[in-house]
Amino acid sequence: MAHELTPKVERPPLPIEEIIRRLNDSFGHVELNVERASRELESGARYMARTGAPHFDNEDIERARRSIGHSVCVVLADDANADLAYLSFLLEPEHESIFISYESGAHEDASRELLERLARVLDYEMELV
Repeated sequence: MAHELTPKVERPPLPIEEIIRRLNDSFGHVELNVERASRELESGARYMARTGAPHFDNEDIERARRSIGHSVCVVLADDANADLAYLSFLLEPEHESIFISYESGAHEDASRELLERLARVLDYEMELV
């Protein structure tokens, strides 16, 4: 299972800086890692280039490359030592949505309150995908 958070209808997406500010104000533990995000995006761009059409086009690849150095991997929890009660996701400047996946059903269940709080803090819609 996974969830996607998106701005409410007719509301613009929040800039990454504002999202990070709200996260720091609302969660006990916030990890931010630009280097990891850049590695993931570079790997993703290479994969998209190898896979090609019809799954990916040049715009997909270029969007990923433009995001390198401007995106951040985020880990949220209330406690740095949280076992399964955490969320992790990639924030990209050219993506309006935040995609959150889980390691297991137990991880999803343990993280539910964090997910609901994240949606409230950002004032975003939450959808099961």
